[in-house]
Amino acid sequence: PYGSQWGNMTWGHSTSNDLIHWKFQGDAIFPDALGTVFSGSAIVDKNNTAGFGRDAIIAMYTSAGINQTQSLAYSIDGGNTFIKYAKNPVITEDITDFRDPHLFWYEPTQKWIVILAAGQEMHLYSSENLKDWKFESSFGKEYGNHSGVWECPDLIQLPVKGTNQSKWLLICLFYT
Repeated sequence: PYGSQWGNMTWGHSTSNDLIHWKFQGDAIFPDALGTVFSGSAIVDKNNTAGFGRDAIIAMYTSAGINQTQSLAYSIDGGNTFIKYAKNPVITEDITDFRDPHLFWYEPTQKWIVILAAGQEMHLYSSENLKDWKFESSFGKEYGNHSGVWECPDLIQLPVKGTNQSKWLLICLFYT
């Protein structure tokens, strides 16, 4: 947050009325004993599955300390301030480059899904309450380029034009 060089990272907070002009509102999620605050995603918990309140904004982010683990913070004031979940981290693995959680609700199973970059793979976990996570599967061990690190996954279900079917699209960054 103090310049354009790699270092002490937080989540900032900016607002816009038109998505073109932005006003910085200050830092929203700060480093702690688990580490600095890497990337992640946020959702609105419309049905209060996590128990933080109806329509709470839940952020899942990577705590980057000795290990990279996944943590939660929540907002009950529309995203103006965030409170860290007292039982962080919520997902841990002994994997280098274990980061960048992307959360979404999967209606057919009535569960939250998170996809994470895990070295040169993607890992998927499910949860009913955003706090307790179960490993479901991995993707990428023998697919794609493996000369660098995979990051920032996004998993999107798209309709197949002219059919009643859909396909999943995985988008991720890659660097060497």
